[in-house]
Amino acid sequence: MNPEDPIAPPEAVENELEAEIKLEDEDEDDGESEAALPLAVVAETVTGSLPEPPRPPAAKPSRPDLKESREPLYRECRGYRLRLDPPDLARLRELPGSRGKSDVEIGEAFFDGQADRLAASIVDDVPAPSEIRVVVDPYSRQAFLALENRIRGILSF
Repeated sequence: MNPEDPIAPPEAVENELEAEIKLEDEDEDDGESEAALPLAVVAETVTGSLPEPPRPPAAKPSRPDLKESREPLYRECRGYRLRLDPPDLARLRELPGSRGKSDVEIGEAFFDGQADRLAASIVDDVPAPSEIRVVVDPYSRQAFLALENRIRGILSF
């Protein structure tokens, strides 16, 4: 047996077990009540109170509905009824700051910032009241204002 090798060969373990068994037999013959030395501890169990189970996280606020909107969003401004159709609402998701918001929230925020400018850009060209479709190109950051099937104004935002 190599003293540097922490794992003993199987025959050495058997010899140690036989030696301990012999020691136990001798102790019983002597009539002494001392217990024999225990074998090597294989596993140890700690008993007592269990740690507190983890608490569920605090209730999170409800998530916005990120499904694509199926209805257009309207805004009245200066006698015009501005309309963002569902594909245009979806295009607004490409703008910075729209992550985690619903199409309606993004569209409302767009109208809050741009409705007056959109209406002012067509006031001389289109008579009020009219319904104007707002077509959005998020990459060029332009809004096209269409009356029926004609573009009546282009506005950068």
